[in-house]
Amino acid sequence: MSELDAIRQQISSCWNVPVGARDAANLIVEIQVAMNPDATVREARVTDQARMADPFYRAAAESAVRAVLNPRCNPLRLPLEKYDLWKTFILTFNPKDMLG
Repeated sequence: MSELDAIRQQISSCWNVPVGARDAANLIVEIQVAMNPDATVREARVTDQARMADPFYRAAAESAVRAVLNPRCNPLRLPLEKYDLWKTFILTFNPKDMLG
């Protein structure tokens, strides 16, 4: 399991996928994550701002950002000595992958 897979698994418990969203299987959201050296999230933002006009996508994207920033899921379980490798990364939220 890669470090990103481990992060995805950790954060999935904090992610509430919007129920009943139209075409939910295609609500794949990418979040740009900026980290602090102590493995807490400093910033999380949606990479595809153009899709935020779609209310279903917006709901999924906002819930993904809330999951990344949720204190229950921070700090992330990352090796502190590898901070230079994970200080910024893209995390993909896919309902099929993240929730089984």
